Amino acid sequence: MGEDFPRTARLLSGAEFRRVFDQRKAIGNSLFRIHYAPAETARLGLAVSRRVSPKAVVRNRIRRQVRESFRLKRSELVPCDYIVLAKPPAATATSADLRLALDQLWQRLT
Repeated sequence: MGEDFPRTARLLSGAEFRRVFDQRKAIGNSLFRIHYAPAETARLGLAVSRRVSPKAVVRNRIRRQVRESFRLKRSELVPCDYIVLAKPPAATATSADLRLALDQLWQRLT
């Protein structure tokens, strides 16, 4: 993961995910939906299900793009816990399209 995406920058437990989902604040576009809740620092959780793609290699590519995008934008974001959910069209999108869609959403959250 590297130094710029430490364990403290990730949502790890089911309770942390549940707390964010219970807040019901979310924004989205055609490829992603981001749920968020106020926190002390910006942290990321990922939800890329088999419904998005049955192929693990596709889901992992999406996760890598989300993590890298978050790592680059983290310092600019409002301190919140963010959960990024991928939608099925993300499976066929190019990496550039994924990053563009994420950048648009992060921009709305700064």
